[in-house]
Amino acid sequence: MTMLPTNGPENDPEHGPVAPRPGATLMLLRDADPGLEVLLLRRSDRARFVPGAHVFPGGAVDDADHDTAYRLHATTPADDLAHRVAAIRESLEEAGILLATTADGAALDRAHPVLTELPALRHRIEAGHDHLAGVCRTHDLRLAIDDVVPVDRWVTPEESPVRFDARFYVAPTPPGQTAVADDREVGDARWWNPSHALDAWRARRIQLIEPTVASLRLLADHVAVDDALGHLRDRPVPVRS
Repeated sequence: MTMLPTNGPENDPEHGPVAPRPGATLMLLRDADPGLEVLLLRRSDRARFVPGAHVFPGGAVDDADHDTAYRLHATTPADDLAHRVAAIRESLEEAGILLATTADGAALDRAHPVLTELPALRHRIEAGHDHLAGVCRTHDLRLAIDDVVPVDRWVTPEESPVRFDARFYVAPTPPGQTAVADDREVGDARWWNPSHALDAWRARRIQLIEPTVASLRLLADHVAVDDALGHLRDRPVPVRS
């Protein structure tokens, strides 16, 4: 299973399997005609991580995500909270979509400074010069943590040379925001009907990895965002390998 860039922890034959590296992936949903759509990003052909494949925004949980989670003081368990923060950060870095609201819970207007300055903000966060806690403090924002719903978890088997523990989440796309690929590791951002994406994969028109296929199948029977979220919120989160 390939979930994240392959520079993660590697097994040592003398000391046995290493602990898998934590990661987070976010399925962004929106309502469209004729039904539910999910955002898929096409990886650059030069990317280290599954070049050319269509994936959801995602990556490794880093120290800044744990720091942001600590500063949030939310009721979500700390470990899961850091993963949700990572999922939100990755959607910002890779797709240009920020799951956040104003302090009073209102959606971000397109003229809000954090959205008008989005290209520079994405670069600063990706380069490690800023983090979500600082962005929220500067602009008096609240991350939409409760909108990020856990739906799946994929753990690389012990015998794999590189190991990851990736948690999959789903969330509604904030109104008025447009997906824009980062043009570095991601060359294209496109909304897909889940069933159509699976059809394209079966016809070998697009490349998908196993967890992406499984996730699309979870969404394929739903016709609207509220329908999908209502079902997935009540579903036990399986651990797969």
